[in-house]
Amino acid sequence: MERGRVLKLVGGITAVCLVGTVLVLVISRLLWGTALNEPTTIEVQIDAPEQVTVNEPFAVTIQVTSLITSSQVLHSIDLDTTYLDHVRLSGSAPAYHVVQSLPLTHFASYRFETELPALRSQAIELMFVGETVGKFSGVVDICLEDGTLCLAQRLETEVVE
Repeated sequence: MERGRVLKLVGGITAVCLVGTVLVLVISRLLWGTALNEPTTIEVQIDAPEQVTVNEPFAVTIQVTSLITSSQVLHSIDLDTTYLDHVRLSGSAPAYHVVQSLPLTHFASYRFETELPALRSQAIELMFVGETVGKFSGVVDICLEDGTLCLAQRLETEVVE
């Protein structure tokens, strides 16, 4: 009887350790994947107004240039929710397909799954509305292929009366 309890306890501890290890690996991939896996196959330039009027729409253009001789997939553009708490994304061109919150991060992921032609540029226009007066900033991740290969850029906007 005592031996059966010990085996169950050891089995339970082993299962908890395995599940914990998998969770740590998944969380590490989400949190540090973008920092460790920045693509070298694209260049990104962001054109954004420094100052906008509250409740008025404004556009941010993200120019993504492919640096390789084969096409790539723009998986998503991930926006820092600390920026989105004050500045609402009202649309995009081309249109994004799905929005999802990235667990355990402060990002919302806008999925595009758009082909980036070889050695060419693609413009993505994000339309925002400033909802709160103040100066706000956040990170924009431009993510390729499966969404884990991302190039981080800073976005800063001052919203005035």
